[in-house]
Amino acid sequence: MIDALEKRLIEALKTVDAQGDVAPAHVNDPMTMVLRANAIQANLMRWDDARGRYVLTGTGRRRISARARAPGTVVPFRKRDGIRTLRRTPASAILKE
Repeated sequence: MIDALEKRLIEALKTVDAQGDVAPAHVNDPMTMVLRANAIQANLMRWDDARGRYVLTGTGRRRISARARAPGTVVPFRKRDGIRTLRRTPASAILKE
């Protein structure tokens, strides 16, 4: 059941990204209102006064993209040119000293 609700939430977020709301304005379905309230509470979308519509937050965009990947997918990190990265020593190296 949780997976079904998560799928509905992801579909609602995709609709917000495309249309600006979970459903058209004339739809007053209780499930639509619950999805909208849950998404706002979880900081997945917010109202943008300048645009006059709901927009996804960074968290909402990450939630959509996380569901698009297969579970357990390894996402490579890119090393940027000119930026030095910190090298961490593994815990086993510390214990040897």
